[in-house]
Amino acid sequence: MIPQTKILFTVVAFLLMLTAGMKAYGEHNDQELDYEKWSKIAISSVQEKYPNAEVTDYKYVKREEVNEAESKDVFHLKVKEQEKIMIVNVDVVFNPINGKLITVKMEELEQQDF
Repeated sequence: MIPQTKILFTVVAFLLMLTAGMKAYGEHNDQELDYEKWSKIAISSVQEKYPNAEVTDYKYVKREEVNEAESKDVFHLKVKEQEKIMIVNVDVVFNPINGKLITVKMEELEQQDF
């Protein structure tokens, strides 16, 4: 009887360890949701500033904590306006506590490898 108990215990322990790191289906990480939210704001801000341009690609660069009440996500967006291709740096500053947008800053960068 003891060997069966050991086997059962081993199997249960193995299954617990196996599933411990898994997320429930449909569950999202808060940072993933933030990333999606702020990337959409970055893209729409560039589209508003350059209404005749097309955003052809974008890259998430980093997240910085400015202070307790401010974080900044940095994006590089590749924009094509007529024959001109440019990279626009977009800083999306937001409050990480309440999730509210504070400001969006944009700056054209020198053409570089994207």
